[in-house]
Amino acid sequence: MLVEFTVNNYKSIKDTMKFSMLTSSKDEGNYFPIRTYNLLRSSIIYGANASGKSNFLKAMAFMGRFVLNKYKILQSVDTLPHEPFKLCDDTENSSSSFEIVFFINEIKYRYGFEMDNKKVYSEWLFADEKGKESKLFFRDTEEKEYVNPNKFKEGHIFFDKKEEKIKVSDNQLFIWKCDQDDGEISKKILQWFNQFNMINGVENKGYINFTMEKMENDLFKNEIVKLVKTADIGIEDIDVEEEEIPLEVLEFLPDTLKDKLINDGAKAIKLNTVHNKFDRDGNVIGKTIFELNKEESIGTRKFFDMSAPILDTLKNGKVLIIDELDASLHPILTQYLIKLFHNEDVNTKKAQLIFATHDTNLLNRTLFRRDQIWLTEKNKYGATDLYSLAELKNVRKKEDFESQYIQGKYGAIPYLGEFKFEVE
Repeated sequence: MLVEFTVNNYKSIKDTMKFSMLTSSKDEGNYFPIRTYNLLRSSIIYGANASGKSNFLKAMAFMGRFVLNKYKILQSVDTLPHEPFKLCDDTENSSSSFEIVFFINEIKYRYGFEMDNKKVYSEWLFADEKGKESKLFFRDTEEKEYVNPNKFKEGHIFFDKKEEKIKVSDNQLFIWKCDQDDGEISKKILQWFNQFNMINGVENKGYINFTMEKMENDLFKNEIVKLVKTADIGIEDIDVEEEEIPLEVLEFLPDTLKDKLINDGAKAIKLNTVHNKFDRDGNVIGKTIFELNKEESIGTRKFFDMSAPILDTLKNGKVLIIDELDASLHPILTQYLIKLFHNEDVNTKKAQLIFATHDTNLLNRTLFRRDQIWLTEKNKYGATDLYSLAELKNVRKKEDFESQYIQGKYGAIPYLGEFKFEVE
């Protein structure tokens, strides 16, 4: 469960920016309690094009990928991925920092690091079990370092007590080293980040393979079919069909891979949708098969592609980040997906959804609380600012959010100049 995320000097984000899933208004619903905290089930982010809302989501995704070492930093000479704010000479050569606060069961952790393309300058991990935060480890190139000998024993073996320094390569995270030594806490931290997923609502082909994989499980397939049917897009069932890999595909593969696929009898998977077929009086007389990727609409294909990661998030209590959730989807379908996270009978595992959108139809007080609505805006120096509706003065919980936003009361909208052709 995500509590807070803080980032500094990343892409269009220049100064320290904090995002919170803690309730901060007296609005009703859409949260779940854990210990003495109330955490939001979802948050929505608005902003003009190029205002930085996608960069903010990318910052969260980057931290997750880096912690999981998706960039394969294995040797001391490996370069770290680093994308600082480039529109200021003070930041373009400076380090970036990331920090996240989250729950694993009833324990609240705070983990973060500061880095550039050459080294990790600092890294820290704190744990709060009963209301008081304990320092598990602290690493800093310019200060005395520390590893808690009692509460973080897995890391203490790498601590030089005499030098007060942690033995770890400059370009690597300490959490990696502890995990490689089968550290119990570090393994839990990495497992949590592995539950922290981001998908792009425009380029949704990246997770169709995940959906296809889930379709192999009959129980999960039935749940996907149920979700698609309740969306009222005319689909009664989904059929998984195996077929020979087309020759036009095989001929572009390397010979070794082509031979292996042929020898192993590999098959291509094709998904079909099943629709009712009617007579002239409207009676169901049979079924008609459509090929999903050729005969269904873009919106239907996208809804299907996204169904597996959304259901997986809800079933396992994950955090799901989606950039442009509404792209190619009807507003009612988008609302339907959001309400799955708000529904306490469906979202029993305390899953959370964070997404960016341009769809102002969603900006409705019956759907979102003020503290669920976030806005991004760029200042005159090209830097992104992030704030929630609950932080603004004189925003009443019963006012028309959509109308006020479009009129510019909350900011975060494009200001358009006048265009004219030059007179020849």
